[in-house]
Amino acid sequence: MLDNIVPFILFVIAMTGTPGPGNLTMMAIGQTTGFSSAIPFLLGTAVGCILLDTLVACGLGELLLASPAAALALKVTGLVYIFYLAGKVLFLQLEGKKVTKKFSFFEGFLIHPLSPKSWAMAVVAFSQFMIPEQALLPQVAVFVATFLMGLLVFHSSWCAAGAFIPRLVQSRRTLFFINCIMVVLMVGATVWAMLG
Repeated sequence: MLDNIVPFILFVIAMTGTPGPGNLTMMAIGQTTGFSSAIPFLLGTAVGCILLDTLVACGLGELLLASPAAALALKVTGLVYIFYLAGKVLFLQLEGKKVTKKFSFFEGFLIHPLSPKSWAMAVVAFSQFMIPEQALLPQVAVFVATFLMGLLVFHSSWCAAGAFIPRLVQSRRTLFFINCIMVVLMVGATVWAMLG
């Protein structure tokens, strides 16, 4: 994989930096509860990413995606989970400054293992950039670390962008409208990934 490191890094940037369920959820959380309150959720996404990428590197991803029943179950579960997160984002937005229950580490941990897009992205990356003739463990380490770095950089950036929105917009009604748009985009990105 080290021979393909530049194309692999570009792939990771393209996949982790663009709008998707994870980034749009981070932006919505940042806009709703602020950046610092999103840190436990962000750390959860990082651990979930490590788990998912390790499972893919061990071959579970191809087995999962090869089974139509398992793939369908993952898609349905992932969509239900995104609906749950979207509902919570809207509920917290309505609570405003009285927010008491924010997003948890465990809620962040689930987002990538339950995302069909994350599984497909990891399977494609590992199958395209791994070099079978070379030792597996160093390649897995590079694979997991690079995806983790991309996730942390871009999830944090999207969350910070969301947290900046309330500084620009003072109207609660406008903020709620923006939040509704983010929720629609979160769900839409998940549906798009499911159909893709």
